[in-house]
Amino acid sequence: MTTNEIYDVLTDAISSIIPDEWAIVRLNVQFLSDGLEVEFDGFYLTPTGDEEPLSTDFPDEMIEAVQELYLIRKNEGLPPANRLQIDLTPQGKFTTDFSWDQEIQDEEEHFNKGGTAREWMAIREAKYGPIED
Repeated sequence: MTTNEIYDVLTDAISSIIPDEWAIVRLNVQFLSDGLEVEFDGFYLTPTGDEEPLSTDFPDEMIEAVQELYLIRKNEGLPPANRLQIDLTPQGKFTTDFSWDQEIQDEEEHFNKGGTAREWMAIREAKYGPIED
């Protein structure tokens, strides 16, 4: 699949899951286990500016497209990334921003070594500060 074909899959999947009229969607993707696992969260803005949570019950094709985009980036030798932000407008304007989040990496390493959630919360707060609501 080409990058443009991947973007088409992402655009279609994101657009089809929103039940209302919308002005912009922001989808945040976290890549875990070197891209083998992905986690999603996001929101969309209505035309009146209200923020609504985005359902992340995406089809397998969408998940595979995101993973393929990750692999393309990795194979091109670009800097490591474990976070992707996708912004999409109803007019089809589509932007992506890959970035590195050390906290994600630290959390994954902690749990891969058998650490507990309680331990992680203490480590996380000491290193990154309290979690903001």
